[in-house]
Amino acid sequence: MNLALPAPVRALLVACALPAAACAQITFAFDYSQEDAGAGFNDATLGATRKAALQSAADTLSGYFSGYAARTVTIRVNASLNQNAGFLASAGSLYFTTSNTFQPGLVATLIQTGVDNNPSYQGALTWNFGYTWDYDDSVAGGTFDFKAVAMHELTHTLGFASMISSSGTSDLGTNVWSTFDQFLTDASGNALINSTTKAYAGGSILSDGFGSDVYFSGSNAMAANGGSRVHIYSPASYAAGSSLSHLDTDFFTSAAYLMEHAVAAGAATRTLSAIELGILTDLGYSVSAVPEPGTYALAAGALALLLAAARRRAA
Repeated sequence: MNLALPAPVRALLVACALPAAACAQITFAFDYSQEDAGAGFNDATLGATRKAALQSAADTLSGYFSGYAARTVTIRVNASLNQNAGFLASAGSLYFTTSNTFQPGLVATLIQTGVDNNPSYQGALTWNFGYTWDYDDSVAGGTFDFKAVAMHELTHTLGFASMISSSGTSDLGTNVWSTFDQFLTDASGNALINSTTKAYAGGSILSDGFGSDVYFSGSNAMAANGGSRVHIYSPASYAAGSSLSHLDTDFFTSAAYLMEHAVAAGAATRTLSAIELGILTDLGYSVSAVPEPGTYALAAGALALLLAAARRRAA
């Protein structure tokens, strides 16, 4: 079976004073071998600070997992960008390309089962240092919250991502979908992917423009959302790297969620909401609402976090 990384859609230790069993056991480790010398995470002045901030974000996210034996996820860090590209970062998991299947991704498989299908790395991350970043916990105005964006991208590597393209096909192969896609429906609960044939069944949702017609209909996510289906970002014009892989920024206007599709400069959300934890539970994870302390590291290359002009958004 072949492996593929979806096209861009997007070690400091933490002391644990609790008994070992009470500490989170999922560790994220990084492979920086693809990063350019003296640039990005290897920058002579800021490289160490950037790596430490990435680790801190990973520590926070890893703390949401509960009940797992010790496991280490390896994330390959691609060569960084340094341009005004309109996106801040992108990340994703590797997936098998077996036709007519729902795939959890290698990151999810390793965390949930302990099976490592590609020991060298399970996910990838690309960062754009062409914007002004703040690596601290007190984020200055006019700068982007590095840790918040890192947590967002790491969550994409967990499988919070759709493989459905603008044409209703999968970029990974014939009817190769993510587990996330299994829960995407229209407003009436009709699945976008046929559970039996694994063929796209979303009909005119793609051809007529999305609007607010796509929802995540997993039972845990719906329970956290008051019993209602969860609005997924699906603008009228398909946005590669954003559409179908985020909470609906245009619907959830009263709060800024970690997994919205864009973020503005300034302090941003660094916590997973009950809805987002519900989605992760539907994806097969064992998570807790309060992060556990532990020791960990971060993720790499497929879903893009965009810039927001007026209000805080997270991609």
